[in-house]
Amino acid sequence: MEQYQDLLLKRSLPLSEQVVEAYYRHPRHLFVPEYTLQEAYEDIPLLLYKKGTFVSTISQPSFVMRILDMLQLAPGQKVFELGAGSGWNTALISYIVGPEGKVVSTEIIPEVADRARGILDQMRITNVKVLTGDGFEGYQAEAPYDRVIFTAGSFELPQGIFEQLKEDGLMIFVKKQEKKNDMLQLIKKVQGQMQILNSIPCSFVTVNRSGESRLQDGTL
Repeated sequence: MEQYQDLLLKRSLPLSEQVVEAYYRHPRHLFVPEYTLQEAYEDIPLLLYKKGTFVSTISQPSFVMRILDMLQLAPGQKVFELGAGSGWNTALISYIVGPEGKVVSTEIIPEVADRARGILDQMRITNVKVLTGDGFEGYQAEAPYDRVIFTAGSFELPQGIFEQLKEDGLMIFVKKQEKKNDMLQLIKKVQGQMQILNSIPCSFVTVNRSGESRLQDGTL
């Protein structure tokens, strides 16, 4: 296992020490048990769920860690994550923000939410709340947030989520564009306005929406 981990990490560097520590603390293969060790540590996205228009993937690992570095996470922060997926990104964030911090993650696909919640529970990660349902407008009950991260793309940035971000807080948003690459944007909230600090071409699944799907508390 370590040889696969080390090889992937080598391809992902440079990374901050805190992200490297999180990577080794929560090995990726534990979140994709249906794949082999070799597959789990290939630097590619992996399919978790596909049914109709509902698709969930675990993203390319080197990119996941690069994104976490961009977020400038710190102990004690509260983070909102749209799209729990496998729970791996959630676990990495939870490690960096530490026991004084908290991660609120939403997942619209019940089977995927249950799966992530089960793995996080098995790993005894207690500073995470996984909610089942449409998180496109955030989760006001736990706001405000120091950081926000999207793990799926959208043509519009929901104002509700942005309003729940603290002043000077950072957000990773994936902007969908017609007939163009998606753009991963690092956004800072400055005097209540959006300031784009960085923008990187990427490819993500599209945010799933459901008008009938209310957020259900799945506290671990």
